[in-house]
Amino acid sequence: MEPVSPELATAVEAAYRAFAGYRLRGALEVCRCPVCVAEPVERGLCTLPLRAMPARLLAEYTHSAHGFDARVADELRHFLPRYFELIAQGDPPSNSGIETCLGRLHAADWRARWPAAEVAVIEAFFAALLRARLGVPPPIDPLGFPVFDGDEAEDVLCMVAHAGGDLAGLLAQWDAERGRAATLHVANIVSKADWLKRRLDNTFWQSCSRRPHVVRAMRAVLAWLLTAEMRERLEHACLAEQDEATAALLAHAEALVMSAIRRGIDDELCLTPTSC
Repeated sequence: MEPVSPELATAVEAAYRAFAGYRLRGALEVCRCPVCVAEPVERGLCTLPLRAMPARLLAEYTHSAHGFDARVADELRHFLPRYFELIAQGDPPSNSGIETCLGRLHAADWRARWPAAEVAVIEAFFAALLRARLGVPPPIDPLGFPVFDGDEAEDVLCMVAHAGGDLAGLLAQWDAERGRAATLHVANIVSKADWLKRRLDNTFWQSCSRRPHVVRAMRAVLAWLLTAEMRERLEHACLAEQDEATAALLAHAEALVMSAIRRGIDDELCLTPTSC
């Protein structure tokens, strides 16, 4: 379980307060086929105290196949604070990771349909989660290469994209975060991306052919990375870096951004449609 920053803990508690009025009413709207939600699982989802619900149980609700309507939206709002709490702790209620566990938020069209106070609570959680992940530098190979594991800040962006969140606001927040760790996450993501295929590294960007909003979000992140300002940020960080391996990663990322800009990939991302 990961430590939770004070800002992130505050955001989680705000969600518990904001969504406290949403209660489950009878049976859940879930699929009860043999591979989805069995009766004992549904009973646990309905009866266990929300703050005590383990991630593996809530994951059964996450992965249940069913449609979406107003009742499901209220169920989601009931569970949402626990989703936030588990995600903050690094124990997401999903069998695959944090990226898709809030996908039903997109189906809810929450930014347009939900009360402004609830929208603000969700956006505050996303902002606090990203800030927390940006505060911890990514692991770097002793030779200056990114390690095999994914980048946690990129994972947050991917999750917000699947949830239909405001990615532009989070990228602006990242621009304002000028610390060493935040810049290293940029270098890590740039170094992991597949620039020939115009794709970020996280698998859940790449499996989104039926989610055009995720494709658009990924392209927006790629375009954000390929700017003269980002190249300068990486260069300045490299010149100031004392650790040899870290400086090598920053230099490599700067070279990739410079090469992509010279080849016009930045303009291509802004002007040309693509599929994932």
